[in-house]
Amino acid sequence: MNHEMFDKNFLIITIVWFVASYLILWAIGGACINPVNGTGCLAQNSLLGIRNVPILGLLIPFDTWNSLMYFLLPIVGYIFAFFIIGWWNDYFDTKEAATIAFPILLIVVLFLGYFINLSFYAGEAANLNSSSAVKYSLYFCMSEAENSQCSDTVYKINNELYTQAQAKQAKVIPQDFPVAFWPEIRKSVFFLFILGAIAGWIPLFARSLVNRKEESD
Repeated sequence: MNHEMFDKNFLIITIVWFVASYLILWAIGGACINPVNGTGCLAQNSLLGIRNVPILGLLIPFDTWNSLMYFLLPIVGYIFAFFIIGWWNDYFDTKEAATIAFPILLIVVLFLGYFINLSFYAGEAANLNSSSAVKYSLYFCMSEAENSQCSDTVYKINNELYTQAQAKQAKVIPQDFPVAFWPEIRKSVFFLFILGAIAGWIPLFARSLVNRKEESD
């Protein structure tokens, strides 16, 4: 497809890609046909084998779309990315927002932002569970892909901490409070917002590649 044809049909291409990318995310999320409470999922647990794939399995497949927000956030993310990239490039007279730097920035925001969010949320829970005899500190499970694996890891650590505290006759026993980072981020609607935003970036990135090729010819 040449530059003129791509530019002429860009809106159609964008709409078709939006529908396709949304259906892909919906299928990964269980293909649930009830957007209110996430019931009637046609493909629930069908992609669990992906969990065994290194790195990719930490995030995908994400949890079942069990509320209306799961259905809405990819759309919001797509629209946000599509318009913010266009505005940024026009306002600053640049093409930087449509480069590979955009999804990298989104991923950094996803991981860092959610880490901070979990730190505040789990930190409050740890403080509530602490007492004059037990002091809980956060332990982020960054290599464990499932909640059960995180719980097992922290259980072993806490047993060791308890044994050491008894040996030292400590008045306050230190214990770790488990925070399963990957399972939590998989069920976050913010994650779907980021995936939707990356999907919105793809057609703009493709157009920038076509434009660069046309300029270089």
